[in-house]
Amino acid sequence: MPGLFCAVVVACLTAAYGLLAREVINAINAGQDKQLTRLGLFILLLFVVKGVFAFAQTFLISDAMQKMARDLRNAAYTHIQSLPLRFFEDKRTGQLMSSVTLDVPTIQESLQATLIESITGPIIAVAAIILMFVMSWQMTLLVVLVVPLYVWIVQAAGKRMRVASRQIQERFQDVSDVLQETIAGVRVIKSFTAEEIESQRFREHSQEAHRAVMRSVRVRAALQPTIELISTTSFVLVLWFGGYLITSGHSGFSFGALAGFLVAVNQVGAAGKTIGNIKLTVRRVEAAAERLFKLLDTKSDLLEIPNPVVFDRCRGEVSFERVSFSYTDGTPVLQDVSFEVNPGEAVALVGPSGAGKTTVANLVPRFYDPTGGTVSVDGHDVRTVQIRSLRRNIGIVPQETLLFSGNIRDNIRYGRPEATEDEIRNAAIAAHAHIFISELPAGYDTPVGERGLTLSGGQRQRIAIARAILKNPRILILDEATSSLDTESETAVQDALVTLMKGRTTIMIAHRLSTIRNAGRILVLDGGRIVESGTHDDLLASGMMYARLYEMQFRKTDADDSEQGD
Repeated sequence: MPGLFCAVVVACLTAAYGLLAREVINAINAGQDKQLTRLGLFILLLFVVKGVFAFAQTFLISDAMQKMARDLRNAAYTHIQSLPLRFFEDKRTGQLMSSVTLDVPTIQESLQATLIESITGPIIAVAAIILMFVMSWQMTLLVVLVVPLYVWIVQAAGKRMRVASRQIQERFQDVSDVLQETIAGVRVIKSFTAEEIESQRFREHSQEAHRAVMRSVRVRAALQPTIELISTTSFVLVLWFGGYLITSGHSGFSFGALAGFLVAVNQVGAAGKTIGNIKLTVRRVEAAAERLFKLLDTKSDLLEIPNPVVFDRCRGEVSFERVSFSYTDGTPVLQDVSFEVNPGEAVALVGPSGAGKTTVANLVPRFYDPTGGTVSVDGHDVRTVQIRSLRRNIGIVPQETLLFSGNIRDNIRYGRPEATEDEIRNAAIAAHAHIFISELPAGYDTPVGERGLTLSGGQRQRIAIARAILKNPRILILDEATSSLDTESETAVQDALVTLMKGRTTIMIAHRLSTIRNAGRILVLDGGRIVESGTHDDLLASGMMYARLYEMQFRKTDADDSEQGD
């Protein structure tokens, strides 16, 4: 690596200072003017060369560290995207964000600051100690006596720094959690006039982060003067003993040798401080790297078999055979669920909250694997199908539509970035979205804002439907796609859904009667089991759970529809 080579050159040139200092002092004492001139020019040249290599080492190593940080960020983000939904059930958003936004910069900045020093420090220290032995082995032994004390102090400080660094990461993760949560929930906070409560909560977490940082600052602040005291002690001992050798007429030891020896001692002391800082920084990096690589080492439980089935365009047949499922706590959500959906058939899932409707929908695109039984598409167990090709054939319109930052066009073609303008427009027309899009000042170039909040719920939902139409899936999953809309918006979205469902296998999690009536068959779930199956009229006539749900949830809708008709 060129940057490391430059660092070695800089260290070697720096290590020569003591030898040069000895020669300069000796030339002065001997009155050698020409030798002094040559030494002066040589020192000037040495500093020019050192400056060139110092610039190169800083630039090249910084570039390498920035690329490393970029690759780590990309790897962390890509890995997070590859993990299954089960992974996110017990993870806080701030925790994952801090791994990318806090841990990676900590590693990069710390390594960048210490990599050069970790090369130059030991080289300078070793070269200086060799020079000291050449000048006076007696004084060198005197200096070496303090090394064990120095090592013990650095080791103790390093252990405390690692604990402090881990606490810093955790406290700033808490700050990130609160910030993300309160920004996302700002409407709720304002509706309850809870701004001061949340501000106080943020201040408390921020103060905890401050305390954690100051604990690490105390360690570092105490280490520096301690090492300086040890270095100064060595310097004073050398000055005293060297002066004694000169005044006592010790042969072979001159003022120049003493000056060179003092410079070398000073370099060893500076290198010692540098190595101490490196030790503390390494402990800090260890805490950040531990969290980051724990994330990167997390394995997905949705594994593909070798040579999986690859769907080009599936028929759309969906089958559940004695399927059971439970989340991480082990509580069964689905128990012995079996049903089939023929290609092009529309099936509605109905039941009370917690009955397992959304879980059924999540098993089809293999967001989770069942804990028992088999989920099949076109006769193939989804665990034997390439995940990417399976999900390419499935379109999902959720209850709460998420639009990404960008414009309307980008959001419609999210599943097909290569789509043409005509295809985008035709999808919007089919989704009953083209008219309102055309009325916007910038049309399809209109920014939707974060999560699409500049648009109404009905408009966001129709864009989501246009997105699904453009994807042209064989299997469609509607997760209560109209339940949060007003009557006018629901009518527009319902018309768009009718277009979307034509010729596609559809599994709809039903909430409103108007949606259920579009289904050819209705499955009623309760307690994770299918308790009824049939058409709307058949289930009403049975007088069982569906009829009770109808009475509770849907009669008011029929009454409202009748009043509007009158």
